[in-house]
Amino acid sequence: MKKISSVLLLSLVSILLIGCSQKIIFPVSKVIPSADAVAKIKKDKNNNYQIDLEVKNLTSPDRLSPPRLMYVVWIKTDKDTINLGQLKSSKSMFSSSRNASMTTTTPHKPSYFMITAEDQANNKHPGLQVVLESSVEDN
Repeated sequence: MKKISSVLLLSLVSILLIGCSQKIIFPVSKVIPSADAVAKIKKDKNNNYQIDLEVKNLTSPDRLSPPRLMYVVWIKTDKDTINLGQLKSSKSMFSSSRNASMTTTTPHKPSYFMITAEDQANNKHPGLQVVLESSVEDN
């Protein structure tokens, strides 16, 4: 009876751990100190990684020095740096703050996140103007 209870408990814990998401809180940015960014990573049943990224109080990229046209989200993996795409931002209806979000799925396990200010969304490598970054392992 004890063995059956132990097996059931271990199975339940395993299921809960698989269904849980990892929350990545980005440290305060030197470029945009008001920005609050959080990413959630969840492994799905197909062994892909679902990434939900939310950024609050994001400055418009044309107000940076030098001004840029957009923000691009990148992940580093154990093999490469991958462009996840443009981060679209918009103003809140009742506030002047800019918010942005992105939901995407990738087969690559992220170890590091970067958001860069860019003039093109389809760059193969991140530019030098990194506005937010965070290591997955540090969270």
